[in-house]
Amino acid sequence: MEISIKSIALGKAKKYKFGKKEFESGYKKDNFLEEIEVSSLGLLGDNQVDKRFHGGIDKAIHFGSTTHLKENSNFDKLFIGCNILIDNHTEEDIFIGDIYQIGEIEVEVSQPRQPCWKIGALFGKEMSRYISKNHATGWYVRVLKEGKIKISDKMILKKRVSNISIKDLSIYLKVPPEERAIIDEILNLEAIATSYKKDFLATLERNNS
Repeated sequence: MEISIKSIALGKAKKYKFGKKEFESGYKKDNFLEEIEVSSLGLLGDNQVDKRFHGGIDKAIHFGSTTHLKENSNFDKLFIGCNILIDNHTEEDIFIGDIYQIGEIEVEVSQPRQPCWKIGALFGKEMSRYISKNHATGWYVRVLKEGKIKISDKMILKKRVSNISIKDLSIYLKVPPEERAIIDEILNLEAIATSYKKDFLATLERNNS
């Protein structure tokens, strides 16, 4: 499987105001590039303001799909907030643990992004609702091999280790699967980020209480 890359972008930390609340965010990825160096922590020069929820080894780069932009041409094109936009493939087509070659780098899919209140603050309720309702979260990857990527590079699937899609994982944070085998697979898959497993366990606990 080869997937086209439509954009590569960095976000810089900026200050915003939402009502009486002031906050800082690098969510808007609006510095578009033809090529970039990638380290184990992501695209060089990209800002992640709140390191509790963004960035780090398990969430080095955020990917998203152009499909959501095509379906919502009236939306701000930055509303998905991702570093790399790919064409024609969505959260239903990307599976946890997938390993992809992109130019010189290799990445491993680690978890869906979890939408936060800042999306509504930056873009409005309609876009925030769309992301939540359609599980248009995008996905994080960890970088297995550092190097340079270019806009002309293809995202090439090298290995698939599970049948659990990013959309599945996003849904399971709200409504956990009934099948014990799926629960065990999620908890035992090394590729899934620790932060996701922690939140998934909290969902299971709430559901069983």
